[in-house]
Amino acid sequence: MTFTGFQLDRLTLTGRGVPSAEVRFRAGLNVVSGPSDTGKTFIIQCIDFMFGASKTPKSIPEAERYDTVRLGIKVNGDARTVELERSLRGGEFKLRIEGQADRVLGAKHTAGDKSSLSHYLLSLTGVASKKVRTNAQGKTRDLSFRDLARLILVDEEDVIAEKSPIHTGQFTNATVESAVFRLLLTGVDDGSVVAGDDPKVARGRQAGKAEMLELLLTSTQGRLSELQLPGDEQAWRDHLLTIEAQAEEAEKVLAAEQQSAAALEERRRAAWAMLRRSESRSAVLTELQQRFALLHEQYVSDLRRLESIAEAGTRLGQMSEERCPVCGAPSAHQEHEHRQTEASPVDVAQACRAEAAKISTLIRDLNATRIENAERIRVLMAEIVEAKRDLKSAGEELQDRLKPRVEVALQTFRDSQSQRDAYRRAMELLGRVNEFQGLLSEIRGDAVTTSASLPSARVRTDEAEEFSAEAEALLKRWRFPNLGRVTFSDGDQDLVISGRQRASHGKGVRAIAHAAFNLALLSYCVKQDRPHPGVVLIDSPLVVYREPDVGEGSFSREVKDSFYKSVTEDFKNLQVVIFENEDPPFDIAGGANVIRFTGAQHGRPGFIPIN
Repeated sequence: MTFTGFQLDRLTLTGRGVPSAEVRFRAGLNVVSGPSDTGKTFIIQCIDFMFGASKTPKSIPEAERYDTVRLGIKVNGDARTVELERSLRGGEFKLRIEGQADRVLGAKHTAGDKSSLSHYLLSLTGVASKKVRTNAQGKTRDLSFRDLARLILVDEEDVIAEKSPIHTGQFTNATVESAVFRLLLTGVDDGSVVAGDDPKVARGRQAGKAEMLELLLTSTQGRLSELQLPGDEQAWRDHLLTIEAQAEEAEKVLAAEQQSAAALEERRRAAWAMLRRSESRSAVLTELQQRFALLHEQYVSDLRRLESIAEAGTRLGQMSEERCPVCGAPSAHQEHEHRQTEASPVDVAQACRAEAAKISTLIRDLNATRIENAERIRVLMAEIVEAKRDLKSAGEELQDRLKPRVEVALQTFRDSQSQRDAYRRAMELLGRVNEFQGLLSEIRGDAVTTSASLPSARVRTDEAEEFSAEAEALLKRWRFPNLGRVTFSDGDQDLVISGRQRASHGKGVRAIAHAAFNLALLSYCVKQDRPHPGVVLIDSPLVVYREPDVGEGSFSREVKDSFYKSVTEDFKNLQVVIFENEDPPFDIAGGANVIRFTGAQHGRPGFIPIN
């Protein structure tokens, strides 16, 4: 059999400028004893803090200059040194494993997160990714190491409490706390449990559905009333058939009128297109006619100029040559360097008459073109008049004859369509009303179906029989007075000692019975190969023996001595840490790790060194 888990090696406080405060543990029994205010409770708070508690250790004057807490642990089956480090102000953890790089572990447990302290400690315990129930319907969540912490670390208040050692006293947590205890007893989690519906939630959901349906029904009935239609459902159906027939007939009439209007509209569009084309062409030809007139004027002007030049040339050609008025020489004998060859006046006159003949021909061609263009303009103007007449005729026919008929047909169609839509809307709303009423009757008539009830998460008496026998054996070795049979109460989820509930005893018996519960659970898990962290820490399980409750009676020293002797012998390979005000018997010093705080100048005054 290989037992998983871990053991504490040392707890260390460090700070700048102050000597480290450290306490070392070992396998088997460890006893930290000493008077009050020596740091025993502070050690427990620091260890709980390193187990993932969100609450920081209580502030004490001696620890003001310390800022870091370290917890060394020994993992069963692994010789490597493991150390957890955390700031005393809170935050995440730093994990140091010999031969590996440092890692950061999250302080908060999150489902599926393998980088948290909870997952790391659960993996050492052998219960990583286990599920536990949270309610009677079988809803589950991931196990957290904080669920196990209260079963392995018991403070001085819980050890004498009347509630069960597995319960915190919070009613909402009772199911999951019993499920955690069952997991340790059986080694089986609740991962296979299929959650059912909560009857209260189901009834609330059903009531919510009914309320919503009532709101929808009321709203739909209100909209139906707003239509103000006469008659009942059958009358609405009959009238709807009539209105639909009327709407269909009105649609046909409207389509016929629109078709007639479309023919006239096409005729008007054709007339309009012809008018635009004719006007555009007429404008172009009129502009050309104006330019032809200007060109004709230019030709006439050129012709007159040429005729004048030709006549001048003729006259000059008829004149005789004269002698030079200076020297009297005839022109044939006159020499001038600037003189150039020039045409004679007769030649010029002949050339002008030839050019004039050409221009006269152009003028005749231009006049022919102007006549032809004028005729085309006349034809276009006639077309324009005809197009305007057709356009006016089609427009008047559309406006005076077809438009009123189309408007009447359109209005008739709209009226019939409006009435048809109103009755169709009424029939639709009526269908919704009937549907909502049917659903509402169905919901009100159906009882809430409850899923098959799951067995309670509480551990039964017969399931804890071997565990109870382990607790009885421990109490017997501790020489518990008047010890009878020890059983487990499935109602209180606690031990019943000699026929009495543990909670009914005085605080002295409650304390030592609480210790028996936690140590018996550790011993049982080891013997049955069940998961357990492998360490138990208990604060003051014996101190109240000195001050028993009224009617409880005093207990002999033999019980305390037997307690220490039994734990020393029975838990050699495990780890138990006891915090007590009184020192343990001297005869166990060889088998136990005893750390004595004196509270005085001699010996070790307390957990934190005195500067």
